Amino acid sequence: MPFFTAIGQPINAVAGEPTTSAGRLRVEPDQLDGAIAVFRGALNELEGEVRWAMTEIRALAPANDAVSNDAANAFNRVGYENADSAVVAWGGAVAQLRSIVDQLELAKQTVMQTDAGNASNFKVP
Repeated sequence: MPFFTAIGQPINAVAGEPTTSAGRLRVEPDQLDGAIAVFRGALNELEGEVRWAMTEIRALAPANDAVSNDAANAFNRVGYENADSAVVAWGGAVAQLRSIVDQLELAKQTVMQTDAGNASNFKVP
């Protein structure tokens, strides 16, 4: 089962919240930095691959003859439509990863603000 199912699905990054809903990833507050690093690394790697695919998806003729040129042109006419769909799908995965990183960073900020607020209420005798 995937960690996420759609862009904008909430990530449960608060201890004690239920984790039974589909599309939720439970991360303990002390593990947020590690989770952010993992998803940011995956995002950086996938973004690079998608950028490369968008520029390199077209077939080049392996030789400078009529058969090679015709084959490359035919592939680009038919294959590019299918490949374009794949690139669009991978672009969706990039958006999902970006959303997860943003949500994890927001959860981390919330935890830090809560901890700071709790610490200010602590009085040392």
